[in-house]
Amino acid sequence: MHHGREDEHAGHDQHGGGASAGAGDMTAHVAELERCAAACRECARADREEGMDDCAAMCESCAELCEAAAGILRRGALPASASSALMAACAAMCRACAEECRRHDADHCRACAEACERCAEHCEAAA
Repeated sequence: MHHGREDEHAGHDQHGGGASAGAGDMTAHVAELERCAAACRECARADREEGMDDCAAMCESCAELCEAAAGILRRGALPASASSALMAACAAMCRACAEECRRHDADHCRACAEACERCAEHCEAAA
């Protein structure tokens, strides 16, 4: 399931250098957002194949928000107040997606819910 990229994210970019440095080092949060987005994309693909369109739409929305947030945070040019608001929005979306996925017994939904819950925790810590 993991492609080794997580270890790459954990060990680099220790500088934090951006306007959001007050929110702490965002590298771990960016990696978590990317992991969550990947789980959501995988779940959405499987949902579509199984005719679970509502769950797929929620997962696709969560993936899009997490991907966008990761890109914004990676650039580092974000005021602390905006970073906090972005992280709060991601946490809310991840919680909603996890709740939707928990309604289903499929393995991909269970994996997605777990990824979303982990991501929500990271985002709440950064908010």
